[in-house]
Amino acid sequence: MGFFKNQLNKQLENFKQSIPDERLDELEAQGYDVSEYRKAKQDVRTARNAAQEEIRNGHENWTNLSKLEPYMKTPRSTENEFFKSVAGKAPWFGKDKWRRKYSEGPIVYRGVVAAQSELYRPGNNVEDAFYAITIVAVDKEHQCNEAWMQRVIKQLQDMQAGKVAIPSDCAELVDVMNEVDNDGDWRSGMLGMSIAEGAEAHYRKDVLYRKDLPNGFLPTNGIIPQVCTNFPVKKSHSPLTAKIPAQFYMD
Repeated sequence: MGFFKNQLNKQLENFKQSIPDERLDELEAQGYDVSEYRKAKQDVRTARNAAQEEIRNGHENWTNLSKLEPYMKTPRSTENEFFKSVAGKAPWFGKDKWRRKYSEGPIVYRGVVAAQSELYRPGNNVEDAFYAITIVAVDKEHQCNEAWMQRVIKQLQDMQAGKVAIPSDCAELVDVMNEVDNDGDWRSGMLGMSIAEGAEAHYRKDVLYRKDLPNGFLPTNGIIPQVCTNFPVKKSHSPLTAKIPAQFYMD
């Protein structure tokens, strides 16, 4: 009898944890007490965040972003190895536009605020790919500001871990971070001004491949440098960026 009771309790806990936050909001608005369900979901998130923090701190992977300084100034040469590695093979048509896109596009820092745990540690299969929630600033003051990016990453991770209060303009982003494993959630948006420090920064879900990361996993500082190839016309759009091979920012 005890076995069946334990199984029933386990199924009940799983059910509580599986109810979407949106549904809980609806039920709460109708007058139902959903505090027990919210606590079950928060307990799972707290445990998961603690485990992820331990994994993040367990594997060091240092990069050297200063090595990118020779390529910061634009327009950069189309003859050097950096341009060729980032831009790839020239298209049959639109070569002039292609050259401008990769020679004039500024380097930006994409910060990883949340990711599936596999990305925080080495792996054997370079073709493995996992989800990550990232932010990138497109204004000149912040697009390559490492100190700013690390402040924002820490603030958001502290919010997710329940260490600090979540401002209303960051609530959706933190929710997206909590749903990093959800392959049906592809929300994107603007970083809340309460922590943006005046930056025009965008967040989105990315698919990151081990083969594109230094040593096959995320850098310790959480920053992946890229070339911005297309600035958003509307704030609701995300900037387009191109990968920079890790060899250009590793010692």
